Amino acid sequence: MTSMAFESQVDRALRRRGTPISTQEFLAVLEEVSSIAVEPLTAGEQDFLLRNTDLTEADLPPRSLVATNLKVLAGQASSRARLRENSLSTAEVASLIGRDPANVRRSRLEGALYSLGDGVPGQSLRFPSWQFVGGAPLPGLRMVIPAFPTHFHPLSIERFMTTANDDLDGMTPVEWLAMDGAPDAVAKLADELGYE
Repeated sequence: MTSMAFESQVDRALRRRGTPISTQEFLAVLEEVSSIAVEPLTAGEQDFLLRNTDLTEADLPPRSLVATNLKVLAGQASSRARLRENSLSTAEVASLIGRDPANVRRSRLEGALYSLGDGVPGQSLRFPSWQFVGGAPLPGLRMVIPAFPTHFHPLSIERFMTTANDDLDGMTPVEWLAMDGAPDAVAKLADELGYE
């Protein structure tokens, strides 16, 4: 079971019972008092986790499946909180750039603005703050946004856009675009991320 499926299953179980605590709070309690015997990770699973995460051998005892799921869920919750903190709603973007919210949504569909995911029905889209400088969208985003690998996480995109790059004269992609640097240079670097 994936960590997302695990979190979703726990969330549904809590809602069915009318429990007022969040999934994250419940998982913290579970981690604190858990004595559930679970099957250990396979050697392949352990190897994958040790190579691709910040987990160590000490993090993977026999009860590691629950512990690993809890650590992954905590990381996901932290990522979601950071994304929310460093982004703007559709209404906030509309106010910032002086456009109607419908125009903001249209700009996203046309690739001129980047949003986190495709949006959830009934909820506002979230637009990372890095793409706005001086109350306006960065020039050239229409060329840069489609160059990002589709599987790339929004925090990885943020890190790329806000990290100095030697190929851009030591500027961050945000600084490069804000100084009217050629967007195709940033798009080329974004495209290369899919090959790393």
